[in-house]
Amino acid sequence: MAIQPALPETANDITAAWLHEAIEAGGNADFPAIRNIAVEQIGVGVGLAGKILRCHLTYDDDTPGGLETVIVKLPSTDRDTLRIAKRLDLYRREYDYYRHVAPHAPIRSPALYYADFDDRSHHFVLVLEDLKAMAAPDQVVGADVEQAKTAVRAIAKLHGHYWNQIDLLPPSFLQDPTRRKRVPMVKAVYQANLHRTFDRFGDGFPAPMRRLAEEFGKGFIEYIEVSAAGPITFGHGDYRLDNMFFGPDDSGDFAVVDWQVCGISSGLSDVAYFLSSSVSTEIRRKLERELVAEYHDIISRMGAEGYTFEECWRGYRRSALACFLTPVIACGQFDFSSQRSQQLAEVFLSRTLTAMADLDVAEFLPVRRRSFSFANLSAAFYSAAYRTTRAVRRK
Repeated sequence: MAIQPALPETANDITAAWLHEAIEAGGNADFPAIRNIAVEQIGVGVGLAGKILRCHLTYDDDTPGGLETVIVKLPSTDRDTLRIAKRLDLYRREYDYYRHVAPHAPIRSPALYYADFDDRSHHFVLVLEDLKAMAAPDQVVGADVEQAKTAVRAIAKLHGHYWNQIDLLPPSFLQDPTRRKRVPMVKAVYQANLHRTFDRFGDGFPAPMRRLAEEFGKGFIEYIEVSAAGPITFGHGDYRLDNMFFGPDDSGDFAVVDWQVCGISSGLSDVAYFLSSSVSTEIRRKLERELVAEYHDIISRMGAEGYTFEECWRGYRRSALACFLTPVIACGQFDFSSQRSQQLAEVFLSRTLTAMADLDVAEFLPVRRRSFSFANLSAAFYSAAYRTTRAVRRK
């Protein structure tokens, strides 16, 4: 019987001996002995809520069955980030996804070689397949037309599989869809980071959009309750280009990583989040309605009965309002000392807020305020977006 290795505290604990024990404990009992590993940190400015390592493996002999590289995920070493990750259950969710959901989900994710999680500290480790042979497009550049279509089709199949059938999920994911315990916490984290985001990225927020962001925070619980009254499924939660890998053209190969915020959702939140943040404004405007229609066709064929396209489109627009959440929490909380992470945040905000203006998301505030005139907001916002884009290009 394989021995389960100690849970690593830092990247220094990832040694050849530890990795061999982990892979054997994960079910590869005859894995060849590892002579040495070389460890490099990757995903700087991408894996902001954790540490991502690529381990290059060499072996004692030419015994077949060895892996050239593996990916190891560890918790963040930043105390504030670790505190937020624990409060929002980020590490437990990803651990549970790879252990219990991935083997049955109709969407590809990296193969899991080993996983461990500590309930008290929320320290964890994942040893995963390295997808380096696949293309990883740059979110700052954005998805092209074919990549956007592939991503929407793939997430539609995941949503269709679990559409109003969340009983297929393991018990750890079966909680009240309104997340009564977690929602007030998310609201508090959002509001705590909102003005930090304004301070860091103020040029991207004209005054009307600031007010919209503030009103969304105040009405967040009511917004979630209304959204939860509709169809529910299992979603990724951070469905953006930096978490996607694509195979060669026309291969259809596609995989998604980073499942830290997966869980029960409306489904359309993944679609709105992807199209608003990971696709250029030009491509989004050209393809948006077509892709939502194709999404609707796929989930309908998979069992989403009695759900019209008009309801789907309205749900998509409603979900776009919640696209405030991730950029505000990330931009207010996480480290943006690298040029890459700064660029990502600025482009993310610019695209997202433009999409929200295009889709008139203020309609879905729990209380509609007269002060929100998108005719006036658009002019103010597009000027701010232009300044943000110029700032990114100068870097």
